[in-house]
Amino acid sequence: MKLGLSVALIILAGLTGCDRTVQTGAIIDRYNQAECIPVTLGNGSSSPTRTWDYTLITLKAGTVQISGRAVPDGDIQLTDRSNGWSEIIAKAGEYIYPADVRFARDSNVLYVRANGMAVPFGGNQTWLFEYDLSQRRQIQRVRVDPNVLTKECLLTPAN
Repeated sequence: MKLGLSVALIILAGLTGCDRTVQTGAIIDRYNQAECIPVTLGNGSSSPTRTWDYTLITLKAGTVQISGRAVPDGDIQLTDRSNGWSEIIAKAGEYIYPADVRFARDSNVLYVRANGMAVPFGGNQTWLFEYDLSQRRQIQRVRVDPNVLTKECLLTPAN
């Protein structure tokens, strides 16, 4: 009986993960200071949802298209307009949606905030992704306490 309970606890621990929630740190400070990438209200699967479709012109990394939607299995994708290169830079999980995209012009780094409910046992989660546009690579991905982050960027009015 004790062996069965031990095995069940090990399986449960594996399913829920061991990610700790960060409440302070440089990534949080940098995200909070970065400028908002415009977000609009687009058509989701059943209702309007936060949508990104923005051309970002940078001095160090050229021109990239940022696109994504806050929907189940949503992600944020970059496309280089000059050569067609494309990459998903943030995908947090099936029920954890992109919520905010920001850019730190001085370091040429994009930040993506994702919020949602991890299934089956993860509870509410908020993640920050940090992506270096010059190197075209993810710097880090950190689970954070949403209470230490600035408010999500406001919707950009439609033209």
